[in-house]
Amino acid sequence: MPNEFDLVGQQWQRKIIVLVVVLLGICLLMATGSMSPEADLLHEVMERSGVLFIMIGILGRTWCSLYIGGYKLSRLATDGPYSLTRNPLYVFSAIAAFGLGAQLGSFVFALLCAGATIAIFLLVISHEERALAERFPVEYPGYKAKVPRFFPAFRGWHDTDELPVRPGAVYRTFWDAMFFALAVPGLKALESLREVLLPTPLFRFY
Repeated sequence: MPNEFDLVGQQWQRKIIVLVVVLLGICLLMATGSMSPEADLLHEVMERSGVLFIMIGILGRTWCSLYIGGYKLSRLATDGPYSLTRNPLYVFSAIAAFGLGAQLGSFVFALLCAGATIAIFLLVISHEERALAERFPVEYPGYKAKVPRFFPAFRGWHDTDELPVRPGAVYRTFWDAMFFALAVPGLKALESLREVLLPTPLFRFY
């Protein structure tokens, strides 16, 4: 029977993987540049749309925490965002990661950020699914059969009239998600540093 330590351990494993990928991403960033010049329209559109994606990711993760924050081991969340996909928190993280990558004005780099995020979470989701199947042996198989693992199916939307919300869990999720917004100035600083250390990038992305 899975316990709280199991899922907490998986969360720490996920955070370590994310840290490794972030470090690899920084190395890639320092060696690459966008094909679009700073004043190019595509560059500007990507940057501005990236902010929108980041905000969607932050608000989406906070929305999801209303349904599951603090209750992951005691009840199976199947309403609201969890009626669209079994892992909406991770979906919104991928959206925010796309927005973060878009801050460099490169569509390809934004896709790489989102793809890397999805790959990270797919490694963790299988462990969580086994834990949920053991914790909820009656409810989970039916839920798993109806709701997709990652990409939302909007035809399955349904909600509930009441939610047992734990404000502390919602606040923690919100501030964790704010990492994406706070990382934007860090990316800009790295981009400026790269232009000084490596005026001619080794690779260029559109």
